[in-house]
Amino acid sequence: MNLVKKPTTKPVKHLRFSHRAFTLVELLVVIAIIGTLVGLLLPAIQAARENARQLTCSNNLGQLAKGMTSLVTSGKGTYPGWMQLQKVDPSVGDLYLEPSNDRGSDLLVSWAFKLLSHIEQKALRDQILTNRNGNGFTYNSPPKLEIFLCPSNISATSDRGFLTYIANTGTSDVLWGGSGGTDVKFNGIFHNLVDSNEKTRFGPDLRDGSNTTLLLSENIHKDEDDSGIIHSWLNSQFWNVGDASLLTHHKTEQAFGMAWVYDSANIAAPANFERFNRDTRIDTSMPYLAGADDGVAFTRPASNHPELFLAVFAGENTRSISETIDYRVYQQLLTPNGNKAVSPGNTDAQNITMRAEYSFKPLSDDDY
Repeated sequence: MNLVKKPTTKPVKHLRFSHRAFTLVELLVVIAIIGTLVGLLLPAIQAARENARQLTCSNNLGQLAKGMTSLVTSGKGTYPGWMQLQKVDPSVGDLYLEPSNDRGSDLLVSWAFKLLSHIEQKALRDQILTNRNGNGFTYNSPPKLEIFLCPSNISATSDRGFLTYIANTGTSDVLWGGSGGTDVKFNGIFHNLVDSNEKTRFGPDLRDGSNTTLLLSENIHKDEDDSGIIHSWLNSQFWNVGDASLLTHHKTEQAFGMAWVYDSANIAAPANFERFNRDTRIDTSMPYLAGADDGVAFTRPASNHPELFLAVFAGENTRSISETIDYRVYQQLLTPNGNKAVSPGNTDAQNITMRAEYSFKPLSDDDY
């Protein structure tokens, strides 16, 4: 008898998989979640990018300040002008200037040009002074240099040789009257060395301290001129024109400097002064240099950084400054020797009153 049990064969069951699709509601929920996450991440990403731009801008200012210290201490101990004459190679002659004027072979250059040899651009400096035509740029259109541009400045995206940064030029030259107005050394650091020889010495003339005297800052508005006038880190066409009347009318450091003005009727907010970081023009087609008193209102710091602008002091210390800084504090930071500061048109008695009003309290880091 066979006791081995034969295995029984069971039918194989076929597994059936059900493919279930997303419902419309589920899809909308997922999209909403993704949108929420993107909405949360974008501000953080934008903030990180702005922080990076601010860091680059701050580094630029720091390098320019170091270059300025190197320039001053390796020379005669005086700061350059916001504009001055520069000797060029004799072989270049008058043809170098565009258009020609009565200054011979001397080139009109800004404070930024004077820094070239001290910011690793000596070769470019030599090219400009010897053979302009062979280097792909002109006197009125120099090459773009990243160190002169804040990445938050919209103009920085252009290939033109813009200049984001401005120098401490004290009271506005044009307020001193005509083409010969050139400020005084107690009011600022950089002066008009084309028409005068008013120079600020490194050290002795910074009586209020190098760490509390502004050297450079930002002004994103200064190159935006709708009239066709070109401003660059090398020069401004308001200087390089053949019409003497234009030289007299438009000679202002707006393209290269920041200034302070005194308004006895409104000390904290002078009438001829545009707010930091703001442009409140009603007619936005009006050029910045054609504003009140030939652009004096816009001869001040301005940036695209939220609620602040960046600046560097004569002591090479860089910091952010609130756009709500008290104007009297701003004036104190510009004057290297506030005890001798003078305002155009003031009598001695009025200047004494002005100094008392601007030095209403000792400077403190909390003020700016």
